[in-house]
Amino acid sequence: MTDLAVTHATFCVERVYDATPARVFHAFTDREARDRWFFQTDSWTIHAHTGGDLAVGAVESSRFSPPGAAVVITNDSTYLDIVPDRRLIFAYGMTVAGAPISASLATVEFRPEGAGTRLVFTEQGAYFEGREAVASREEGTIGLLESLAEEVARSTPPA
Repeated sequence: MTDLAVTHATFCVERVYDATPARVFHAFTDREARDRWFFQTDSWTIHAHTGGDLAVGAVESSRFSPPGAAVVITNDSTYLDIVPDRRLIFAYGMTVAGAPISASLATVEFRPEGAGTRLVFTEQGAYFEGREAVASREEGTIGLLESLAEEVARSTPPA
């Protein structure tokens, strides 16, 4: 029998960037910049990526595999709220080998802090693989925000 348990959890990750909220927001949401820090990291294989337009109601879908693995992971997101340079809210679901593993609501806040930006990433989710899935997702989010830091450092600020 399949385990139908759901773990509900919330986690919050904060990271300070040495750049304005406009620059961090741009790196987080610009299609080309996002491709570099979110999709083209750690030698993951990207099978498909569609959407990614920054608009309320826009849908972004991706299919990818970890380095050296044949398993396909999907991530399908819908943008729910956008306040340029301040806030982004999106809902997303993930699968592994076709089996759902989570459904989440993510809120990303871009708060001015001195000359920089405090990014606050809050995820509220339903995880279908138990508590260890929550810790793994939080760890993955921390890694992605580190990749975002590299993108912010090398990107050109928006005009």
